Amino acid sequence: MKIEKYLANIPKLSVLAIATILVGTYSSLPAQAQNASGKACRVTDPTGTPLNARLQPNGKIVNRLRNGRTVYAQSISTDSEGKPWVLVAIRSQGNYRIMGYVLREFVSCY
Repeated sequence: MKIEKYLANIPKLSVLAIATILVGTYSSLPAQAQNASGKACRVTDPTGTPLNARLQPNGKIVNRLRNGRTVYAQSISTDSEGKPWVLVAIRSQGNYRIMGYVLREFVSCY
């Protein structure tokens, strides 16, 4: 697949999101964030099921996050309906790994 296809469909990309797409694979987002300077948040999905993390707002599901998981907000984007989405990373073995975009209403940041 061509990267241009993804870039054409993703509004207001942050540098971190672009790096994630360029370095990551089609099925997941394994890119490491050198400095996850984002605010700490907790997954608080009221459905009790894992929260879907997506390649872009309203895009393909690439990861799932369990309730209570600590994530780090990297950037905020909106979809075509104006809903806010947060690009989140997790801390794993001393590094930060980008997981994807989640709906803002399903994470509580502190």
